[in-house]
Amino acid sequence: MGEFVACRKPHIVCTPNVDHITQAQRDEEFRSIINSADLAIPDGMGVVYASRLLGTPLLENVGGRPLLVAFCGLAALKGYSVFFLGSMPGVAEKAADILKQRFKGLVIAGTYSPPIDFENIDSENAKALNRVVRAHPDALFVALGAPRQEKWMHRHLASLDVPVSMAVGSTFDVISGEVRKAPNWMTDVGLEWLYRIHQDPRRLGKRYLVSIPFFVWQVLKQRIVLKQKREQL
Repeated sequence: MGEFVACRKPHIVCTPNVDHITQAQRDEEFRSIINSADLAIPDGMGVVYASRLLGTPLLENVGGRPLLVAFCGLAALKGYSVFFLGSMPGVAEKAADILKQRFKGLVIAGTYSPPIDFENIDSENAKALNRVVRAHPDALFVALGAPRQEKWMHRHLASLDVPVSMAVGSTFDVISGEVRKAPNWMTDVGLEWLYRIHQDPRRLGKRYLVSIPFFVWQVLKQRIVLKQKREQL
């Protein structure tokens, strides 16, 4: 990501997890954005496990939140500025304050929590775009939930003219303390989704109970196809 900032051209960074990949099977625009992203990192052990089953093993689970935090550390050293867009009012600002305390010298170009469905309201969408453009950050982190955040970044990539635009989901909520972080052992073995359901069963229960079985079935089907192709060689 530091190289993206150095070259100054706009880049998109996506953080596909199991739910994102499941959604992308039904959403052609979302799938295209992930596939064409300048950088797509595995967010969750489910993606890593699937890559191993399919014979294209990923080295590790990276995750959007650790990558954002690591980049902010780099930004503080290099003098890069960052902008936090999204989440509920006050959350991005709180997350920014926490990171400024952690990384002395970190430049927060701005934070903004747009209204719900802002991207479908011309005046509100223009307001959000203007906030970012005027701030002229080196990196923009967008927390609108998938696939809204990815689609918004992709549609406005040229007009934003930001070297790095990255989708970060619930990252601001976790950093700010609005949402509790799953224990490391649960993240390490791929059970972070279970912890999140426990915290917000009404919103996340159906999502994960549908997406995880679908994802597993798709991976197993692809594994069978790959095995059949190898046997035919």
